[in-house]
Amino acid sequence: MYDHEYEAMYGLEDVYWWFVARRQLALEILEREIGAREGVRVLDVGCGTGSNLAAFSRLGFTAGIDMSAEALGFCRRRGVDRVALSQVERLPFADGAFDVVTGMDMLEHTDDDLAALAELRRVLKPGGFLLVTVPAYGFLWSEHDEALKHRRRYTAHELRNKMTVTDFKIDRTSYFITALFFPILAMRIHQGLFKKSTYPETSVHLLPRWINSSLVGLLGLERRIFRRLNLPFGVSIVALARPR
Repeated sequence: MYDHEYEAMYGLEDVYWWFVARRQLALEILEREIGAREGVRVLDVGCGTGSNLAAFSRLGFTAGIDMSAEALGFCRRRGVDRVALSQVERLPFADGAFDVVTGMDMLEHTDDDLAALAELRRVLKPGGFLLVTVPAYGFLWSEHDEALKHRRRYTAHELRNKMTVTDFKIDRTSYFITALFFPILAMRIHQGLFKKSTYPETSVHLLPRWINSSLVGLLGLERRIFRRLNLPFGVSIVALARPR
């Protein structure tokens, strides 16, 4: 991700519909899986500017890593201090150091996602679990991906295969942000056909409050469906897995 994008992320991460909906979904999954366990240790890999990490802190001990010193500066500005500069493929932690590892739209940034998954597996305790989200479908690739320096987008089948190869047992994979799939697809096609910017720009922009709130509400309804069944397509993929 370009450094200036972290400043935009810091300003929007607590309010923008996409960040809010993803965080609400992640917290719901984590709280359900953790249950009444105490002393839980959570590692957020690719913590960005720290809003997710701040929210996860109610679950137990939390720490974060990111490959960007710029991002970690924004974490500390937010009051999130247990963060470290590190590549995902070489985490500075002992084997089995964490009960929970999260990677919120992190894998697509790695040069070697198999090496990254193997490292996430290494730092998980037996009986722990991994929660990841990734962007879906190569045909949704756009200027947005270029601005964020993505390496790839995924299908659910591909993500499951890569997690299985790196010694994870898959509990669940599902698409998410299904309700907005076709509008976002149309927007990405339009961006590709009528690109005007010299440098790639993300599609994350401040929206009128009523539109932003409506999208958060819509994805809240989608989250209720997600509790009961896997969604067949969407803009994002959610995966929950455990070390074998």
